Amino acid sequence: MKIFPKTFMGSLSLIVGIIVIAFILISVLLPRFYTSYKEDALNRDLDSLVSELNNKGTSEMAEVLEPFAASRDYSITLLTEYGEILFSRAIGVSVARVQSGRSDFPGESITITTRLIDGSQTLTDSAGNTLTLNLSSSMQPIDEASAVLLGVLPYVLLISIVLAAAVSFIYAKTITAPVKAISKAAIDMRTLAPDANCNVKSSGEIGELAININELYGRLLSTINNLQNEMQNVAAADKDKIDFMLTVSHELKTPLTAVKGMIEGMIWGVGVYKDRDEYLARCGEHIDALTGLLSEILDASKLELSPSPEDYSDVNIRMLVKDTSAAYEMIALSKQVSINIDISDAQCAPLPEKLFSKALSNIISNAVRHGDAGGEVNIYTKTDDRGRSSLRIENTCNPLSSDEIRRAFEPFHSGENGGHGLGLYLTERILKVCGLEYEFAPFERGMRFIIFI
Repeated sequence: MKIFPKTFMGSLSLIVGIIVIAFILISVLLPRFYTSYKEDALNRDLDSLVSELNNKGTSEMAEVLEPFAASRDYSITLLTEYGEILFSRAIGVSVARVQSGRSDFPGESITITTRLIDGSQTLTDSAGNTLTLNLSSSMQPIDEASAVLLGVLPYVLLISIVLAAAVSFIYAKTITAPVKAISKAAIDMRTLAPDANCNVKSSGEIGELAININELYGRLLSTINNLQNEMQNVAAADKDKIDFMLTVSHELKTPLTAVKGMIEGMIWGVGVYKDRDEYLARCGEHIDALTGLLSEILDASKLELSPSPEDYSDVNIRMLVKDTSAAYEMIALSKQVSINIDISDAQCAPLPEKLFSKALSNIISNAVRHGDAGGEVNIYTKTDDRGRSSLRIENTCNPLSSDEIRRAFEPFHSGENGGHGLGLYLTERILKVCGLEYEFAPFERGMRFIIFI
């Protein structure tokens, strides 16, 4: 059974059951409480009458009993110690007066009922005679009320069931509507629908449950998206590794083939290779080039993990730039290129110094090697309109096209200036693992490399 009919039937049964039990309790307890109430009232009235009638004459007693009998629903009988009726006022059935003596009180009938609440006490008149005062009350009103209750019970039950059904329907609808909405949203969430949402407006626990489910589902989608992005990044990284290894194998094959050919020619003494001294020197040059290439390949293979927090420190940018550019002063001097550094002595930034210096070395090396002879390399810091501090390296040269800039970061792309073509490739990877943004773009007199620190 679904939740709505189950809730409806449960609440209806509960309400009807409570009404029936309440009705039964009223029917059972009402006569008992009514009897106790009547007995207490009769005893109080009897005590009051006896205290008022004591030591009075018969005429005075008549003056008290007449108005009392008129205002109360009691049967009153005043008897002598010999059973003679001196006064009586009865309700209901009339009976003959007992003629056992002369009485000054009028009284021609008494009331006899099958169910009575009665009480009696003795008192003394003014003449010293002992009298007995009897009070009794009929139970007929409560009997009639019980009979009426039993008579209206079917109608009360019918009306109660109709009202209970209406109330139960509204209650079940109110209670189950948010639960059904949550259930429907959960079905949509099971299919990972991006717009699935528990749209339940409630201030109670069900509303809190809907909010928690929405937050949990949002985090789940976020986690799934992050995992998908990570998978795509891993797939892209794997593809880059494969492409890199294919390129490496090709780059290594060319000089190795040349060295092998020269060695075989010298072994067999073929043609120009008979001059072993010359071609041994050429083989040494190729091997030196291979050694440099392998060194750069090893550096590239180490750039897989981000630097640890222990690798970071407050680095003085001016000192780092001066130490790094010093290695290229001889090359700059040979090309008559001036290296100008305009950085404050107090300029510092949290950086992994050892790793960052490799990227900076590659950038300065390219700026010096590929700049115009007699030109200049300017290195300075600047804060842009967005408040970002940056380190800028500029050189004077012929600006590169957008296609040349894109290809400059590909491994083993050396352009027209020679080299192994791994400098900017390694630089890009270092800046990425360090979490640093960068730009490489032309300006009026050459190229500018910007690192946001």
